Amino acid sequence: MQPPPVQLSEESDCHAMTLSLAEARYLFEAPALDPMAGSHLGQSGVDMVLQRLKRQKLPRETPLALSIRLPTAQAGADSEAQLQAALSAYTAAQIASEEDGLKLLRRETGQSLRVGGLFLAVCLTLSALVDLFTFLPPFAQTLLRESLVIAGWVGLWHPLDLLLYSWWPARFRIGLLNRLKTARVQLQPD
Repeated sequence: MQPPPVQLSEESDCHAMTLSLAEARYLFEAPALDPMAGSHLGQSGVDMVLQRLKRQKLPRETPLALSIRLPTAQAGADSEAQLQAALSAYTAAQIASEEDGLKLLRRETGQSLRVGGLFLAVCLTLSALVDLFTFLPPFAQTLLRESLVIAGWVGLWHPLDLLLYSWWPARFRIGLLNRLKTARVQLQPD
């Protein structure tokens, strides 16, 4: 059985990783799943490295060293510089994409907060006006008043979620990509 097209060594940590690739393109492209040939994971090399970095604590002061093993036929004299440049360009594009997503998230957060705040104000105003409905029994007034208050706060739930929590995954991914962008790439013929 041949080795998998993309394999991250078990000894890899957040300081140094060794990535074995059947072809250089598998650094960015996921190989086809083929369990019969030993390919059980449909992940690119970059995705494997990011996944490993995600699971480990990232000390900022120590740069990542990435050793890439390629078949000798693909490991030319200028391949290391090409891989370093390609990895830097790829991560820069991914960072830009994540930052664009954050800009859209900020816009959505602002719009959601305006709509949610308006909805809350309307619900609170209506709940204050419920006491004027003297034709309703006190139990019904209380039920309606409290239901409007709850509905107002539930309407603000999603905007607050966007404001407080939704941006964390993108910021975390940007940090991982920056870590990978500055990694020292070393090419090792296999």
